[in-house]
Amino acid sequence: MKKILILNGSPRKNGSTASLIKAFTDGAAASGNEVREAYIQGMDIKNCLGCDVCMKTHKGCVQKDNGMAKIYEDLAWCDTIVFASPVHFAYMTAQLRAVIDRMWAWFNLPGNFGAKRKAVLISTSRGGDYTAIIQQYGMYAMLGWEDIGHILGAGKENEAKALGASIK
Repeated sequence: MKKILILNGSPRKNGSTASLIKAFTDGAAASGNEVREAYIQGMDIKNCLGCDVCMKTHKGCVQKDNGMAKIYEDLAWCDTIVFASPVHFAYMTAQLRAVIDRMWAWFNLPGNFGAKRKAVLISTSRGGDYTAIIQQYGMYAMLGWEDIGHILGAGKENEAKALGASIK
């Protein structure tokens, strides 16, 4: 059984990205995996201050917002992370980007930078161009994580369910 964390960066609770997440979750759960979803839009998460205290002290982030505290707990718990976001001006949403920036504090805690994870990208776009969001998602390689798949485009629920079911 795998422990999967979905970081849902969509500002729309019931949009195309949510439909793909649901299908992915159904497939993953059917394979015996445990799935947690963080709907970022509804969480108290501040932007990174760029203060570097986390890097200098290795004691975590100076900001104590409860949304990011929950995500830090989920990062420690999971072995697979799904980055889910519609394309906004070519990139991930600001909501998801804020979480990714704040993850820097978690990586600076002792023992976390080398923590191996698997990563998935789920994205939708009105224009169909995923070039920039795929490049942005490429951070998984910098972290030494394994990319196990992408679902790019609305209406691909069958593919999303199959990808979720393939995680074992």
